[in-house]
Amino acid sequence: MLFVHPALAAPGDKEANQGINAARGGFCKRAIPLLESAESQRHRPSSAVPLADCYVKRGDLLKASEIYHTVASEKKEPGYNGRDVAAITSAKKKAAQLEARIPTLVVTPVEPYEGLVVEVNGEEISDPSSPHPFDPGVQLVVVARADGYEQSSQKIALKEKQRREIKLRLKPKPGAKKPPATKPPEKPVATKPPVKKPPEKPVATKPPVKKPPEKPVATKPPVKRPPEKPVATKPPVKKPPEKPVATKPPVKRPPEKPVATKPPAEPPRRAETTPGGAPGPGQTAKPPVEMPEPTPPGPRKQRKVWLGAGFRGFYVPQVMFKLLGEGGRDVLVPGGELALSTRLGTFDLVFAVAYARFWMQDTPFKPKGHPDTDYEIVASDLQALQADARLVWNIPLDRNELFAFRIGAGLGVGWTFMGDLYRTQAYPADAVPGDQSTFVPGDPYRYVKCRGPNNPAGSFRYCNQLDYDADHYPGYVEPSWFTRPKGRPQGLRPLVYPWLVLPEIGLSFRPWDRFALDLRVGASATGVLGGFGMRIAL
Repeated sequence: MLFVHPALAAPGDKEANQGINAARGGFCKRAIPLLESAESQRHRPSSAVPLADCYVKRGDLLKASEIYHTVASEKKEPGYNGRDVAAITSAKKKAAQLEARIPTLVVTPVEPYEGLVVEVNGEEISDPSSPHPFDPGVQLVVVARADGYEQSSQKIALKEKQRREIKLRLKPKPGAKKPPATKPPEKPVATKPPVKKPPEKPVATKPPVKKPPEKPVATKPPVKRPPEKPVATKPPVKKPPEKPVATKPPVKRPPEKPVATKPPAEPPRRAETTPGGAPGPGQTAKPPVEMPEPTPPGPRKQRKVWLGAGFRGFYVPQVMFKLLGEGGRDVLVPGGELALSTRLGTFDLVFAVAYARFWMQDTPFKPKGHPDTDYEIVASDLQALQADARLVWNIPLDRNELFAFRIGAGLGVGWTFMGDLYRTQAYPADAVPGDQSTFVPGDPYRYVKCRGPNNPAGSFRYCNQLDYDADHYPGYVEPSWFTRPKGRPQGLRPLVYPWLVLPEIGLSFRPWDRFALDLRVGASATGVLGGFGMRIAL
């Protein structure tokens, strides 16, 4: 609860704080006038959403829906605090959930009626064939009248989530003729007059041209060619015999002189020494040449400060629910972190800020030792920020510290800054409404939410107001650890919680001097920890 100094309090803050506390305690009868007064003086999402929650509990779903949609469409304005921002976020989800609960009415005439008017509780509704929302459980008087027909009236009451359709059939008045259904006169289609084509002129045909008879072509007699004279052939010319070509005797070359070759240079011999170590006769001793040994590379330079970021999440196994009761399910909590670390010898001191989203779908749960009638449907959309410090010991796996084994522990604190924890009484889905003998224990994962006390009928052993969960119906939000409503147990919604991880083990890979990748797992107070990230040396 936020306490405001009287000199700094704005108009309506006192009524808003009193109304919010009363709404959280389930005293909506007292909270509604306080919150309405606060809203009339100054609108704040943090007071409007609890007012809508109370309207939901009272059954005024249309009022609540209007407020949820108004708040959900708002943006953060100057002067809004964290509670206002959280209220805007929760209003979006609550508006969507409430839309499915609001019943609708459709009035469909079985035939067209001229001058048809439909009124509900004295108010005319436009386009009655479209769905119109109404509050559940409220008696509605539906009146319909048309020209030439008797007035029709009937009373109905809608239930939550009901989609009611009325087939409207009116009786004609005595002596009145049923007006025929007239159709609007059809407009004559303009037709174009036929286009008269001019008469075609006869085409003058030319008389056929008579061709003169062809004259026979005179053929010339074949010309007789004289016989060809034989061509005289010359006798072959005899070539004189070729004279032999005189060949020169081969020139004798003088024998080549052998080239004097130098004997191969012998490698220098070491000075022969006598058994006493003195050089041999005619030789001088040379000092031995010593080759320097290669120096091994030194260890990689240590970097003092690192900045890192990466994924950090938790896995909450169902067995953790079993420690406290029955039911539950496996939950994955995703998130991320920013970390700053400094090197202290072989240890890293890590300071981190992380985000975690504790989202859980509808899950059955009841405390240990409680009867089957105490099962509730629990859901969560909590979001948290965590700050922690860890001490990690680095164990190099090679000389250059390319790989290192890491082990350590951490301690911190978490704050659920946004979201709510929802609890709703539940009953077996296989039960038949109205037959209390069918409301027997069954598979809790098939249980459904109660709609109210003994709603559906016969569910009074499951849906009742006899215990600590008397008001745990749709729309109920669990108060925090630091809130204890009058006559009720302390709230269970975590607000500030400790965070501990022990042990944490991992592997570090450092491919470059200023860059490293880290993989780690561990056991924490919120489940099994897992993370993967990168670090850059500053």
